[in-house]
Amino acid sequence: MGELKKLVEEGKIKYIGLSEASVDTIRRAHAVHPITALQIEYSLWVRDIEDEIIPVCRELGIGIVAYSPLGRGFFAGKAVLESLPTESVLNKFPRFTGENLEKNKILYSKLANLAEKHACATPQLALAWLLHQGDDIIPIPGIIDSFNSFSSCN
Repeated sequence: MGELKKLVEEGKIKYIGLSEASVDTIRRAHAVHPITALQIEYSLWVRDIEDEIIPVCRELGIGIVAYSPLGRGFFAGKAVLESLPTESVLNKFPRFTGENLEKNKILYSKLANLAEKHACATPQLALAWLLHQGDDIIPIPGIIDSFNSFSSCN
């Protein structure tokens, strides 16, 4: 952090962000120089940051950049509406395999029904939920989250 702080002071970078940091790391880094953003996984599926990370970021004025907001593509139908290729990296995640996948397909079905009720696609609903968590949380769907169309969600 000391070296990054020097780069800010020299005008070589403007902001400092962290990725996948713990509460302790966030606090220690922020004490050296203000942190602007934290990149971390956050979705309907991965919500473990809600108890400690989000409150600390809000306390310190740090924005959250939520990667895999579509649950690594699950909420876009990966492994539910289409089969995963055998070489897919997703096959290494327990939530996409065996008994877990079968249970998760039930969850997907419930979310899809709710999305239909609100006249939107399932990935739209998953992103709408994330966007509703606060103005300080910005989703960044990535290649593994790949999704189709996005129009309005009522």
